[in-house]
Amino acid sequence: MKRPIEIAITGKIGTGKTTTCNLLKNLGYQIFESDNEVKKLFFRKKVKTQISSLFSNKVKILFKENGSINKKTLGDFLFSNTKELKKLEQILYPLLEIQKKKFKKKYSSEKIIFFDIPLLFEKNMHKEFDLIILLKVNKDIQKERVLKRKGMSKHKFEKILLTQEYDLNFFKKYISLEIDTSKGKDLVSKKIKDFTKKL
Repeated sequence: MKRPIEIAITGKIGTGKTTTCNLLKNLGYQIFESDNEVKKLFFRKKVKTQISSLFSNKVKILFKENGSINKKTLGDFLFSNTKELKKLEQILYPLLEIQKKKFKKKYSSEKIIFFDIPLLFEKNMHKEFDLIILLKVNKDIQKERVLKRKGMSKHKFEKILLTQEYDLNFFKKYISLEIDTSKGKDLVSKKIKDFTKKL
């Protein structure tokens, strides 16, 4: 049985991944959105217990009054401590892989399925996919977009960028399509339509 074409969408913070995913949904495609899946994992009792045992002594106000994890205080701490960030990834990534497998199984009859993978190159996951779409944007627009986000600061933005560094020249050969999202949604939509038509 023929499996779907698996296409990864990647790009650094503020390059328009969420907007692009919404455009794809409007075109009728199924998308595995890593960040959304991670958000769901934070509500699991076992995950909350593991996070508590790792970080409760290191992060002030780790939990909100309603018992959910305070992702802002945790994020502020983790992006300044990459060793600690890796500890969180060791909890979340195996669970994320399970969710990804479930998604693939659920949509195995589709012609194309998409995966929003922010750290695709940083985590050397590029060979898992048939095709890769890289989103990019100029630095000024990127900064403007990101600093509008709730709980974001210039310092945190700079720390996040440090976790998203990789040698683009090394990965160029794996990229099937590059889209500059600073040119507007219509152009992004057109580029994706033209790209998927040829598959």
